[in-house]
Amino acid sequence: MRIILLLTSFLTFLNLSAATIFVTQNGAGSQDGSSWANAISGTNLQTAINNAQVNDEVWVACGTYLPTSTSDRTQSFSMRNGISIYGGFVGVETSLTERNLTCSSCSILSGDLGTQNVLFDNSYHVIFNQNLDESALIDGFQIVNGYDDRATTGNEGLGGGIYNGGSLSGGFCNPTILNCVFRNNHAGFGGGIFDNGFSGGNASPHIENCYFEDNTAFNGGGAIDNFGLDGNASPTVINCVFINNIAPTAGGIYCWGGGTGTSTPSFLNCTFYGNQATNGNAGAIICDNSDWGGTNFDGNCQITVRNSIFWGNTAILDGPQFFIKGTATFNATYSCVDTLGQTNANPILGANTGNIFLDPSFVNPVLVDNCLFDLQDAFMLNLNSPCLNSGDNTNVSSTDIAGNTRILGNVVDMGAYERLEPINLVKKISLSDFEVYPNPTRDELSFSKQLEEFTITNCLGQEILKGKGNSLSTENFQNGVYYLKRENSVVKFVVKH
Repeated sequence: MRIILLLTSFLTFLNLSAATIFVTQNGAGSQDGSSWANAISGTNLQTAINNAQVNDEVWVACGTYLPTSTSDRTQSFSMRNGISIYGGFVGVETSLTERNLTCSSCSILSGDLGTQNVLFDNSYHVIFNQNLDESALIDGFQIVNGYDDRATTGNEGLGGGIYNGGSLSGGFCNPTILNCVFRNNHAGFGGGIFDNGFSGGNASPHIENCYFEDNTAFNGGGAIDNFGLDGNASPTVINCVFINNIAPTAGGIYCWGGGTGTSTPSFLNCTFYGNQATNGNAGAIICDNSDWGGTNFDGNCQITVRNSIFWGNTAILDGPQFFIKGTATFNATYSCVDTLGQTNANPILGANTGNIFLDPSFVNPVLVDNCLFDLQDAFMLNLNSPCLNSGDNTNVSSTDIAGNTRILGNVVDMGAYERLEPINLVKKISLSDFEVYPNPTRDELSFSKQLEEFTITNCLGQEILKGKGNSLSTENFQNGVYYLKRENSVVKFVVKH
């Protein structure tokens, strides 16, 4: 009993000793990071991460953060084991649940060092990682404007957004990446992320609830390159969207488990659309188990896909959705795959259980607004979609990419978004000041207290209307997410007609 009590006391001490370190773009007060009122300046963000102790959390407020104030393109942010880095705070929050990531995070890690919107003077990597396990966590950031235009060798020309360096025997880099947006990153391979497990190393991050859009590789893997040649690069990817990423080969993702290596990534509830191979094969994803010369196929590259959608991707040569090189395999179950243009040389292998080959019927894949994780997102499923209630419930996450309950019916939907039922409001949200209730019979928001004055804004912060009282008709509102503001209180509510 004494041992148990001592152990409990020790664990309690460890928990109490963990600190939250606050960072804002301009800093505040004493800038010791002890509170929002004394936040560390954004120019010292990496210093705050470096000085953090195991189990500490670094909270980063809205703003754009650069890895250096100089023009040194080799400078990058870096994650650390045991340190959780969270973004998306307005700067008044006291808990993680108060963050609002609906329109993607307002906390931006950018490589745009020199002249804005000019790429050639940007950081080679926005984030450069080595020797990380899953306890290294980043959650709630936009990661943008990395540009590694160097010749590809070692760690150069690889991973404009994040470089995960696990290469060489004994090397490893397996961080946890959650709720992030990767946009406008460029590199020779792996515009968004490069997982380097080359030569006995291991780079297999956990990537969940992330959005990869408009990333470019000059050679292969516009969004991600999993480089497991003679090593291992096998990430787990859940609830992610890959759209409009571009490369000559493998516009979306390149997976290479060649030589004596392994690349066996898994994709659960992901959506691939509009990715382009502009001068070769594999619009969305390539599976490759060849060696350097492409003559031996002794490596292991097996891609596992479940509850996912591959639609509207293009390749100038073969495999608009996926391409198999050597004896690698693309194994899909309970997924929606456009097989038009796929040749017999690129079959879906394995059980094929539950797959469908019909248009997934997205809400509007042409229109992509800045609110990537809300109910209006272009890659939500229409009510007539064959992907609704068509997945496999085994080990799915509890929520989708937008934070909504993952299984609303008896069966999970395919893709990154779970379709909400067409009711007036989908949730009750309570604050100490007032409550918002769904009232489907009158199509009206009812408040428990009389509101002297309030403002309604959309997810972009644009004012919709002002008013007073304790009820509000939603008849003239479009479907979507809105915010009711009264003094310092904010309530998120959802209108569904």
